[in-house]
Amino acid sequence: MRQPRVLVITSCTGEKRYKPKNQLTLEDFKNSARLQKRHEKLAQFLYPAGQMYTGVQHLRVMEGVQLLRQSLGREAIHLAILSAGYGLISEDKTIVPYEVTFNTMKGYEVNEWAKFLGISQAFERAIVGYDLVFILLGENYLRAAFGSPRSGWLRLPVENSSNQTFIFLASHLSANYIPDLAAKTFVLPLSNADAKHYRYGLVGLKGFLFKRFAECVVREEALLQKVYDEPEVFVQIVDTEPVQLELSLGLPEVKLSTKLVKKPKIGKSEDKELIPIPNLDAAPNLHFGMHYFIPEWDDRVDPRYDFLRDAMTPGRDPYEDDIYAHQIYYSPNYNGILVSKGIVERSKKKKIQIEEVGIHKFIRFSGSVMGDCGAFGYIKEEVPPYNTEEILEYYQRIGFDYGVSIDHLIVGSFAESGVREKRYELTISNAEEFIQKHQAGAYKFTPIGAVQGWNPESYAQAVKAYIEMGYEYIGLGGLARTPTQEILEILKAIHPHLTPNTRMHLFGVGRLNAVPVFRHLGVTSFDSASPLRKAWLDSAANYHTIDGKTYAAIRIPKVDGSGVRIKRLLEAGVSDRETLNRLEKNALHTLREFDAGRVSLESTLDVLLALDELLELPRNGKVNPQEKARRLGRHAQMYRELLEEQPWKKCDCVICQEIGIEVVIFRGNDRNRRRGFHNTYIFYKRFNALLKGRRY
Repeated sequence: MRQPRVLVITSCTGEKRYKPKNQLTLEDFKNSARLQKRHEKLAQFLYPAGQMYTGVQHLRVMEGVQLLRQSLGREAIHLAILSAGYGLISEDKTIVPYEVTFNTMKGYEVNEWAKFLGISQAFERAIVGYDLVFILLGENYLRAAFGSPRSGWLRLPVENSSNQTFIFLASHLSANYIPDLAAKTFVLPLSNADAKHYRYGLVGLKGFLFKRFAECVVREEALLQKVYDEPEVFVQIVDTEPVQLELSLGLPEVKLSTKLVKKPKIGKSEDKELIPIPNLDAAPNLHFGMHYFIPEWDDRVDPRYDFLRDAMTPGRDPYEDDIYAHQIYYSPNYNGILVSKGIVERSKKKKIQIEEVGIHKFIRFSGSVMGDCGAFGYIKEEVPPYNTEEILEYYQRIGFDYGVSIDHLIVGSFAESGVREKRYELTISNAEEFIQKHQAGAYKFTPIGAVQGWNPESYAQAVKAYIEMGYEYIGLGGLARTPTQEILEILKAIHPHLTPNTRMHLFGVGRLNAVPVFRHLGVTSFDSASPLRKAWLDSAANYHTIDGKTYAAIRIPKVDGSGVRIKRLLEAGVSDRETLNRLEKNALHTLREFDAGRVSLESTLDVLLALDELLELPRNGKVNPQEKARRLGRHAQMYRELLEEQPWKKCDCVICQEIGIEVVIFRGNDRNRRRGFHNTYIFYKRFNALLKGRRY
């Protein structure tokens, strides 16, 4: 399937590569003849616009663009820059330094100068042919592009725009300058609270978030299509802690003021010390046990995939023929599945199929299925886009076993005083209406009251109110990124209000070292996709084992595939296709021979590193020898440990038994997702052992 074509529009910055004393001024741009002469005098400073600006937002944007190009190809993404001197220009246009900015202009001056530069018309031309457009502009730059409510909107063309998606990253105030568009539009207003939330300065935050999104797309290309279809999930994606897919992407290291994530240690263990049980009586609902739900996100594989030829089943229909993890294992590796409304509606075809056959038949699962409204999808809306009656009917019609009331997230900037109280009361009001109408109707599913809050007291008060309303199942939301110790304080505050009939779910919180204490404090279910997704999103912890140790999978990209890595290596003359094909085939063959005991460890490592040595991405046509050496050294260490210990041979799961060493090769969906299924099997086994008071 064709990936969406992406356009990024960002603003110029005051910081530039050169800053001569005689740089261009506003007066120079007003007269074309004068501008030409001044250009000639400054010819020594000519530079492509993409490389001229050195402001922090621009640097982060360029890093994100480069990441996407390395993964998807140069033509998959283009960059335009809104310059207060030159107008809207491409990154390749050569310019000279200038000292002009919209930021210091008054409103009417912005309007007049934008009209002189023809910015509105340039926007109309620029967006043609692009599916997904990111706009990262401040207040006066948005005004220059679109006008204002008072002066009149400068509307973008309607033609074909309904097939486009626009994502705006803007400040709270500047969001007022974004007009209604025919395209699917999502606005992420940013404030100091968001800068604190993301641990990055407000000045460069728009660029930082775009780069973080790019990092996620590099690891899972399907996210690009998902954001095109459902732009509101952009928030959910950038809220994910970033991890590197490869040890080096060929980009220079960028020093940040705050380190976001430490690189995982080789051979690390996920088996942290169990959190001690507090000095409180066990919750009165202990008899319910504890259940694990896995979120559904179309995680399927081709059951007859040919690993030797790397070929899909001929004539395969992905929905009809591909299978879920619970169709591979003798019994499911989870007690239930959580399906968000946004996932049901991610495509018209999927929604129609689910409406026709019901949720159980669609996902081929006879166990418990929980439905929720997917609050992350509408986090920026003032109120949720659903009403209680339609959600009740939706849960009943599709056949959910459990249905969650409509909530509104209280996280990040939405946890600020004045905002949180409105969302809190709205969530409680929705829950009350939900259970009242559920009790009055003939609904078969069990209602779950969604709880939001911002501290232990607010959560506890809501839980108490829900139990008094008649709820026997409550779900705590907004805690996915909350430290475990803070969650424990919330659970302790809730503890006195629980009854023997109360069940309690934690949304998005799956932490093995906290399972016993969560259970002691009254948690009866939780959901998490972390074990599955680490198979391809983590930089070093791709394969999990029953004793808690993790291993990196062996990266062998497809030389004849569509990946841009091989394309760039060929374009830079690092190697030729024939050589890479030979090394790729040799690496796969040698790994299989090693698995069969016919090739030594040292010989296998030599073959793997011979390919790996040529996989370091060039920058400006050249490979950085230091980056190359760093990559080789780290990969050699990771691969040696994996091959020495051969954990796949010690695993009793059906996937490891059937495909052997293929499960630890980082290469395409059918290997990577199977490895994720294996990780989920391990997680579920360890989870159940903890419930029985044992540890592997």
